[in-house]
Amino acid sequence: MRQSNIVRALSGFLLAIALIVGGGYLTTQFVIAKFTELPPRPTFPNDKPSPNPATSAAAKTVTNQPKTSPAVAVSPSPTPTPSTTPSPKSDGNVARIALGEGLNVRENPSVEAGRVGGVDYNEVVVVLETSPDQEWQKIRVEKSGLEGWIKSGYTEPVSQTAE
Repeated sequence: MRQSNIVRALSGFLLAIALIVGGGYLTTQFVIAKFTELPPRPTFPNDKPSPNPATSAAAKTVTNQPKTSPAVAVSPSPTPTPSTTPSPKSDGNVARIALGEGLNVRENPSVEAGRVGGVDYNEVVVVLETSPDQEWQKIRVEKSGLEGWIKSGYTEPVSQTAE
C-alpha cells in the first residue's frame, strides 16, 4: 500500500502542476490576443466616410442632415476658388514641390509666422511672388486655393504643356 500512496500522491502532484501550467498558458494566450488586437479607428467630424461600412455611412448621413445648413453656408467659399483657378496661369509661375517631406505654408515670410497649412511632395503650386531677400516665395496651391509663404529653393518649375 505504500507504493500506491506514493503513486497517488505523485500523480496528484503532477496533475496539479499540469493544470497550473495549462491554465497559465491559456490565460497568457488570451491576454496576448487582447493586447495585440487593434483598437477601432477613431472618427473625426472632418473625415471622409469610408466606402466599406455602408450602414455607418447611412447613419452618419442621417445624423449630419441637420448640419447641412452650415455646410450650405460654407459652400459659397468654394465658389470663389474656381475664379482664382484661371488667374494662376496669368499671374505666376507653375511649380512643383521638390522636398520629399512637403512644406509648411505660413501667413508671412518668416519662420515665426503662423502656419496656415501645408503642401505635399510633388504638389502643383503657383509661385505668385518672391520676397525681396529671395528667401521666401508666396504660393497658391492649385487644388485647394490655399495661399501663403514657403521657404525658397524647394520648388521646381513645371512646363505649361505638361499640364
